[in-house]
Amino acid sequence: MIRSKKRIMGAAVLMAVLLVLAACSATGGRKAFLAAQNGGQSVAAGHANTAHYTIAMITHAEPGDTFWDIIRAGATAAAAKDNITLKYSSNPDPTQQAQLITDAINSHVNGIAVTDPNPTALCPTIKKATQAGIPVVMFNAGYTNWQSCGAMEYFGQDEMVAGVAAGKRLAAAGAKNVLCVLQAQGQAQLEARCAGVKQGLGSEGTMSKLYVNGTDN
Repeated sequence: MIRSKKRIMGAAVLMAVLLVLAACSATGGRKAFLAAQNGGQSVAAGHANTAHYTIAMITHAEPGDTFWDIIRAGATAAAAKDNITLKYSSNPDPTQQAQLITDAINSHVNGIAVTDPNPTALCPTIKKATQAGIPVVMFNAGYTNWQSCGAMEYFGQDEMVAGVAAGKRLAAAGAKNVLCVLQAQGQAQLEARCAGVKQGLGSEGTMSKLYVNGTDN
């Protein structure tokens, strides 16, 4: 009963964190980043008088990626509002990201929010977290496998569906040769997006992929 209550409370806390960061990342760009920072200052004044929790947020972010700066700012704002200690960490290398999850388990956090761009490398460690009684939610990457990894919820979109929609839009505009640019290699959600584009184009169009360094501005 105690563990069940802990899981329910942990899930509620994690969802609050992720709803805020999702709202912050929806508009994108530096404007959203600054808004998230300002939001963090304003909501901190309304600090919740609730039980304190420690949440680990672990992502595959590359250093210097503004997209992830926005997400972190949103999570920080939510943590300040809801009486949460947020432990944010990231590493683009799947093996190193898995180690960060292990570190969070060993530190006995109350919940984990994690991305899963490489299920083979990360899912076994995510399962260890749930087996240890730590509520886990996944976001941004991991749509196709969050349930098999033992997570309670997934926050994000089906990248395949998004890709198909983009491919159909391009086909309707008369595009015949489409270049799908991926800002990192080996990430399942990016590959799914490009596969969707190819499907959406149909037999009348062709799609090729280009891998680039997403943090090289």
